[in-house]
Amino acid sequence: MKNKSIISVLLVLLFSPILLVIYPNSAFAQSDVAKSLTLPEATVTAEKVTRFSEYDYVMMDFELVNDKFFILQREKKSMKNHRVLVTNMLYDPVDTIQLPTRLKPTHLEFDIAKNVQIVTQDSLYQILEIDGKHCYGFPVEKKHYREVMHNCLFMTDRYVYFCNIKADGYLMSFYRVAPQDKSLEVIFNNNDLQTLSEIPDEVAWHEAHQPKSGGLWFGPSPEDWEVFLRHVWMRPNQAYLGCSNDTLYYFDHKNRKIVTYDEDLNMLRSCDITYPDKETFWHHTMYQDRVSGKFYTIFGTVLNEINTKTGKTIPKTQANSFLSQKLIIYKGNLYSLKKKRDSGNIEVSYIEKTKLN
Repeated sequence: MKNKSIISVLLVLLFSPILLVIYPNSAFAQSDVAKSLTLPEATVTAEKVTRFSEYDYVMMDFELVNDKFFILQREKKSMKNHRVLVTNMLYDPVDTIQLPTRLKPTHLEFDIAKNVQIVTQDSLYQILEIDGKHCYGFPVEKKHYREVMHNCLFMTDRYVYFCNIKADGYLMSFYRVAPQDKSLEVIFNNNDLQTLSEIPDEVAWHEAHQPKSGGLWFGPSPEDWEVFLRHVWMRPNQAYLGCSNDTLYYFDHKNRKIVTYDEDLNMLRSCDITYPDKETFWHHTMYQDRVSGKFYTIFGTVLNEINTKTGKTIPKTQANSFLSQKLIIYKGNLYSLKKKRDSGNIEVSYIEKTKLN
């Protein structure tokens, strides 16, 4: 996959006919078979091998690309002095991008063209490397950037892939645009509107049986109950589309399948999902190793690798603690940004590396 400037991506998308996507009945629809699964006891064997921190700086965020760390830092004694420290994989500094005080960075972003963006309150600045020196480019207005890029998933040499989400995730359409001829193609649909249609009846039942006394309600109001049903109890079986080496991996959680395709949409393999995606402790978040392409997800606080050939998971390490601010998987290692306060209420931040393989 070629590394392309985000500026070129923006131009392609701005002048491409990104049309409103209508959700037809999916050709891939299958009967939704409910399964009762029990998660076996997780045996976690991953090893925490290194930590990186700096005494004089607070780490606000970090990104990892092309075997380089980009670490957004703020000087501990100042709320204005920010920089991006560039290091190699051993955390040896190779460059520093000093940021002017007029910029107020909030975090870093990794875009679909594998570039790192410095995000401020109103703009984004792409980090560039020119003659071996790192710097930041011209700003892109944040609102405009979000409008163009908010539903982009990834890009290959042939297509830019998107996901259009409606009805709080109960309706999802995956489509792609070919920049060469500006054609748009819907490739997958995930329709869980039947579940959504059942919510009003559940709310009505709740309202009819809600305990009352003297005109006062006890327990959640019908409005609060509907929010709980939509977003927690009856939340949709969301699908996920990922890519590795121009191979597409479609995680169809509604029909409990992982289906693998080439870019011509020839099916390469399919397997049943056997990991417990119905369980309440599943975070519905997918992670991918940025180099190997392996897929991961979190059950409770344990990071699990997903075997895309068998649909099973392998527990790897405790990951989702309250100290973790960000997780990146790179070359078989989990890098997490952790923040806490010491006994003197001084903010302490560090990057922790955990070997997964």
